[in-house]
Amino acid sequence: MTILNQIKEMVEVDVEEEIFDTQLLSYINSGISYLTRNNIPITRIDKESELTEWDEIEEDDKEIILDWLHLRCVQRFDKSLMTGNSTTMSWIDEELTNILYQLKAIYGV
Repeated sequence: MTILNQIKEMVEVDVEEEIFDTQLLSYINSGISYLTRNNIPITRIDKESELTEWDEIEEDDKEIILDWLHLRCVQRFDKSLMTGNSTTMSWIDEELTNILYQLKAIYGV
């Protein structure tokens, strides 16, 4: 399964539905750029990219990165979070920070 489709499932978008692909790819790749600037060795994706392309990442860590990308996408994709309770947004921010620290510890940065 492609990275895009995995993220689509995580944000509860029908994998067959392509209307949000461009938007989600933008959120994913902006997140990947953020991780790359923090020395996490992953590359930008397109619609067909799969986890196997991140060959410098340990298999278990790929799931951690997907979790991070999922939270980042939810934070930007779910507009109700911007007008709703700030507790959820705070939790997402804390989780993004915690996961980033885990990845930095693993990859020696």
